[in-house]
Amino acid sequence: MSQLEKLYFRLKALGVPEDSYYLQGLYGSTSDNDKLAMMVTKGKYVVEYEMYYKERGQKHIIQIFTDFDIASNYFIERLTK
Repeated sequence: MSQLEKLYFRLKALGVPEDSYYLQGLYGSTSDNDKLAMMVTKGKYVVEYEMYYKERGQKHIIQIFTDFDIASNYFIERLTK
């Protein structure tokens, strides 16, 4: 089971609606417009987890993490406020 899949199941268990987030295009909404999103990217030396909100086609970066556990906890915190 991938890390994103584990995050998806955590969000599902918390009752977070799938249409309120976007996870790499694999889980959640089918579009990242007007959603909190997380993308996994290859950084210069490590894997990065980029969290952003896309509004009217403009991507606003909220945070970039190098630790998945910290990134996923922050993602959940933002969605469950």
